[in-house]
Amino acid sequence: MVSAVDTVKWTKRLFIILVVFLAVIGLPFLIPLDTYIPEIEKQTGEKLHEPVKIGSLRFSLVPLPHVALQGITIGAQQEVRIASIKVSPNLSSLFSPVKILRDIELDTVSIRMDMLGRMPAWFKSEGGPQTVRIEKIGLNHVTLESPSMALPLFRVAVNMNSNGDLKNVLLASDDGKLKLDATPISGSNFDLKLTAKQWRFPVGPAFQFDVLNIAGAVDSEALRLKDIDGKLYGGTLKGAAELNWKSGWRLSGGLKGQRVALESLLPLFNSKARVSGQLNAQARFSMNSRAASQLADSPNVDGDFSIHNGVLHGFDLVRAAQPIMTQEVRGGQTEFDEFSGIFSIAGKDIRLRKLNISSGVLNANGEVEISPSKQLDGKIYAEVKTGVSLVSVPLRVSGTLPDPVLFPTGAAVTGAVVGTAILGPGVGTSLGVKAADKLDSWFGGKKK
Repeated sequence: MVSAVDTVKWTKRLFIILVVFLAVIGLPFLIPLDTYIPEIEKQTGEKLHEPVKIGSLRFSLVPLPHVALQGITIGAQQEVRIASIKVSPNLSSLFSPVKILRDIELDTVSIRMDMLGRMPAWFKSEGGPQTVRIEKIGLNHVTLESPSMALPLFRVAVNMNSNGDLKNVLLASDDGKLKLDATPISGSNFDLKLTAKQWRFPVGPAFQFDVLNIAGAVDSEALRLKDIDGKLYGGTLKGAAELNWKSGWRLSGGLKGQRVALESLLPLFNSKARVSGQLNAQARFSMNSRAASQLADSPNVDGDFSIHNGVLHGFDLVRAAQPIMTQEVRGGQTEFDEFSGIFSIAGKDIRLRKLNISSGVLNANGEVEISPSKQLDGKIYAEVKTGVSLVSVPLRVSGTLPDPVLFPTGAAVTGAVVGTAILGPGVGTSLGVKAADKLDSWFGGKKK
């Protein structure tokens, strides 16, 4: 049986324990932690070489002891905004010469694109005796702000080595489709390895990649993608590219695609052209601008292409290649075994040269220019096999990309009529067309 004396003793002990417990929990909230904010802002700003602002600071013991910061901004124009930061120390290191921060967790982070080139320097060791060592930094619900990109939310894990230097940075999109591993080489230079599955490119034409692997490097001046290897629309894409921002913005490189389903690719360029078939192409490109968002405004692209076993919609070359045609030809289609040529893009002007279209009864060649307003201007020689004869007819290409117009040149029509009248249909028609076209070209009537 418990005596009254024992009850009093246990009551005193419980009271003392409760007082100590409440003191431990309540003491941190009695200390005005906001008074430490200016010094933290100063030291952090010196480390990052950027102005830092902190909204509030508090200490908590649950679920584990940590310091919580709210409303943090980095940069003169608040290029980085962070809703909250939780800093969890290694308690056993509090009385050691080097204090260890076990984990720093940032939540709801927004980063402007123009800050990326300055961020690698944040993790560079400045030498001297180390007083604080960070083991891991985690960023959740991160948004990369860019007027020309629509990136998904992603998360980042920054791992440090025993010296306090950066070990690597691991990035993954919240939907699990994209992963990036950045490993420092020296200074602010990083090796990059990117893998993606069922991922849509966030800038320019929104290519949908089944698989994409990229190996490259980044430093304070440029992003260099040394090896691009992807699978998309039934085909493959390989190449290399460099994005340089040392003086303005410059994007350059080369790409090679094989066996790509063209009917799936063209809509990504808002193209009014309708062509089907398997595309093989290679291109070299360069783009320059003062702002990253304007890079695609003035592209310079040169390359060649070949399309196999397809259909050219809107162009009926066989029907148009009738030398005594009296009406322009619109609509229809041309089936081909191969369609090849050389292309160049300067700003919004497109030029197609050395075009060749071939099938069982048709062989056509020529060149076409496409203006920024999608107006067509060109000339195509179409040879159509009719029975045992072969007639080559020069066709004027006009109209617009969504509504092309084909019509034999005026000289071809005149020559066909004269040749047919003198030598009869077939041979006479063909010879008349050829003779008239030759005279037309000699006297400068190339596109009439």
